[in-house]
Amino acid sequence: MTVSGHDPQHQPPDLRLVAPALAAWAGAAGAGLAVPPVAVLWIAGVLLCVTPLCVIPLCAVALLRGRTARRPAGTVLACLACLAAGVLAAGLPARARTLGPLAALGTARASAGIEGTVTGDPRVSHGGGGLVIVPMRVERLTADGHDIRLRQPVLVLATASGWEDLLPSQHVSTSGRLAPPRAADTVAAVVFVRAAPASVGPPSLVQRVAGHLRAALRDAASGLAGPRRGLLPGLVLGDTSNLDDEVREDFRTAGMSHLVAVSGANCMIIIAAATVVVRRSRLAPWVRAGWVAMALVGFVILARPSPSVLRAGVMGLIGIVAAGSGRPRLAMPALAATVLVLVLSSPDLARSVGFTLSVAATAGLVILVPGWRDALAGRLPRWLAEPLAVAAAAHVACSPIIVAIGGGVSLVAVPANMLAEAAVAPATILGVLATVAAVVYDPLARLLAALAGVPCGWLITVADVAARVPGAEIGWPAGPAGAVALVATTAVLFATVRRHRGRRVLIALSVITLGIQVILMSRAAGIWSTR
Repeated sequence: MTVSGHDPQHQPPDLRLVAPALAAWAGAAGAGLAVPPVAVLWIAGVLLCVTPLCVIPLCAVALLRGRTARRPAGTVLACLACLAAGVLAAGLPARARTLGPLAALGTARASAGIEGTVTGDPRVSHGGGGLVIVPMRVERLTADGHDIRLRQPVLVLATASGWEDLLPSQHVSTSGRLAPPRAADTVAAVVFVRAAPASVGPPSLVQRVAGHLRAALRDAASGLAGPRRGLLPGLVLGDTSNLDDEVREDFRTAGMSHLVAVSGANCMIIIAAATVVVRRSRLAPWVRAGWVAMALVGFVILARPSPSVLRAGVMGLIGIVAAGSGRPRLAMPALAATVLVLVLSSPDLARSVGFTLSVAATAGLVILVPGWRDALAGRLPRWLAEPLAVAAAAHVACSPIIVAIGGGVSLVAVPANMLAEAAVAPATILGVLATVAAVVYDPLARLLAALAGVPCGWLITVADVAARVPGAEIGWPAGPAGAVALVATTAVLFATVRRHRGRRVLIALSVITLGIQVILMSRAAGIWSTR
């Protein structure tokens, strides 16, 4: 008989790497946002000097108290070192952006010729006017008769045609007027362009293949009715270029906007599908593992291997470990190590809302779901307790971040996401199959896209109904103060629930959630044909 205290499924998560990862994150976010560039080296130097000085008193405490003090001492030293590393990783590039020639020309609003590489997907501004926003890395700058070699990120705002069709990794040259970026931007300058780009070189093979497949999926989905044609590429690949604005707003109000961005959930679906294919085969374990890895790499290439997509791939693997391995203690160290590596290698992620939401949702799944699932499973069927715990944990973990960026608190997000969960996997898998089939046989691709349109229609209907429920979203003070207030309110609520008949209150809240879900389902069934 297993003693509950030694059951690995009931052991608390291992949090030893969490503090160093958060220290590196805070250092990178602060150095890139609020710390003056000149102070970066001073801050990092002080931290690096203070770190060894802390060894003497901490070792003295360890000798007086015994071995139990060594872990806090090591944690403090690791936090100081990671904080210094985060400051340096984000501060040095920020200093180069602020003090370089590109920034000086931007402040002077000078005209210049630039040559560089497209680093992300061009997107058309929803404000109208045909404005195309293109992230680039400038590698050559020509201004005032000077030819300067550099590597600095800029944001191109173009009104001419030809920019929206560019692919990441493509080399282009153009000319325009420079301007300084906003205070929160991570670019050296903004370039206003009115001419079409002049191509210098083709995109890489990987990006050409990914671009062709993404276009193939858009073409296969073009035959779908209404907003489904724009939702399918967004759901599968995060391509929201054709997503209807009304649907976009409905997904935001219903707390379902994460579905139209490539996230760890997409990668989990791909990994799970690839695992099911080879689970009963007689292949060697390393061959099966290689197959799953190839499927994930192929999806990452298809969705564009940008830092956010790579992060989603890692988060997807962590989600599989947390949900399927039965060893939750391994999930938090893996998540913390992933955050540490990604923040130090790509410091701009430290200020990315998508990255923050992904980390918060994953941490919520790892920390909250096991306890909530077990509490609900005593009164509800297991198949119902699991998705309810997952949806509630993700919503609780992400709500403070949504409030911090100016959003309200959705009251229908949990039931809406529970209703949406069953449709996400088939839509994603059918969409990926349609993408691959488009290369071989277009009619088959259109058939698969039509099949994928059925779950897409359900998602649109759920979001439409949920967004129109009276009181679907309540106002909340925005900014950091609002986020802190929401966290405090949530903590007090859960403390009250736990102290005063916590199980009964939790079951009552679950019944209310399920009641809202039944109402949403009945209303959705009544308007199925309208969207």
